[in-house]
Amino acid sequence: MLALPLHDLPTRSASGFLIRHVVPRAEPPQLVGPLDRKALFSTLSAGDAIIGVGHGDPARFSGYRDQVLIDLSSIPDVRGKVVVLISCQTARQLGPALINAGADSYIGFLEDLVWVMDAESASTPWADKFAAPAMMPIVNCVNTILDGKVTADAFVVLTNELMRNAAVEEEDELIAACLRFNAKNASLLGNPMARVKARPKVAFPLPPPPLFPYLA
Repeated sequence: MLALPLHDLPTRSASGFLIRHVVPRAEPPQLVGPLDRKALFSTLSAGDAIIGVGHGDPARFSGYRDQVLIDLSSIPDVRGKVVVLISCQTARQLGPALINAGADSYIGFLEDLVWVMDAESASTPWADKFAAPAMMPIVNCVNTILDGKVTADAFVVLTNELMRNAAVEEEDELIAACLRFNAKNASLLGNPMARVKARPKVAFPLPPPPLFPYLA
């Protein structure tokens, strides 16, 4: 399952990179934009992975317009699944709770997930050169999972690429600091040898059309 809200600049930025680089090879269900609601999210249990973008805190993960999709008192069926939450702070409490509920493995962040974004790229966020150094390591982490490799390998891809990009972006102190912060606070919980069924690769996915206008 992919959960990709688009209701504000951060969710459009992160979801946009997954729409460009992950959606073409991912299986349904794909809850994009207004479809990313609790009523749908909580009833769909197919598949071996949950990849979610959204706002979060230690105990909650939210979807479209900040509807709470997962919290400590309402955890969906995650048994046997690999869960990746591209969100703030969920590794503190929610990640361990997902593992306790039967998830095989979880990747997320202990603190806020921070990156620089260009508001002018809101309709084509995958083309945002400021966000790419933070978002492409996440994309490559997810695609490593979809390649059928173990989550330990995917986590190494995430953290190594964040640190490598920080070195490349050293002249931009803000971007470099964000990348190092995210690498430090990335978290892998559960079975590091967990893996999902490999999905076919899409060598050159066509760029999606521009996203619908952002409505505040």
